Amino acid sequence: MKILFCTGGSEKSENAIRAGASLATKLGADATVLSVGPSHALINKMLGAEFRMSEVTIDTDRAVTRNTSKYAESGAKILKKAGINAVAKTARGEIADEILREVESGNYDFIVVSAKGKPGDRKLLGSNTRKVLAKAKIPVYVV
Repeated sequence: MKILFCTGGSEKSENAIRAGASLATKLGADATVLSVGPSHALINKMLGAEFRMSEVTIDTDRAVTRNTSKYAESGAKILKKAGINAVAKTARGEIADEILREVESGNYDFIVVSAKGKPGDRKLLGSNTRKVLAKAKIPVYVV
């Protein structure tokens, strides 16, 4: 059995990983922890034309890569401490789309996500969680 854990590095994401760890342990599952950062094109769009191909863009892009790796590694470390075989993985693009792409290519049996990642969001579920729930073809455990 294979479980995909999704993280954006938030405390809520890490709590979802911890909650899903007990499930993974009981199922004897292997795990992948995925963290998705914004695409290069989105970074260029956010920074604006005056920063394209500048040191600011390059530094921002490197920071995104570093942070997404750090988040995925942190999640994998939580799972490994629980005795679960876990690997960290990163992607760049729209979060829900990249999660669903990984599910399709990785032959997973289950997805674990937090209900929402951004603090202060007044909705029960975040937009990425809603998209994954609506489009996933496998069970999704929302914490």
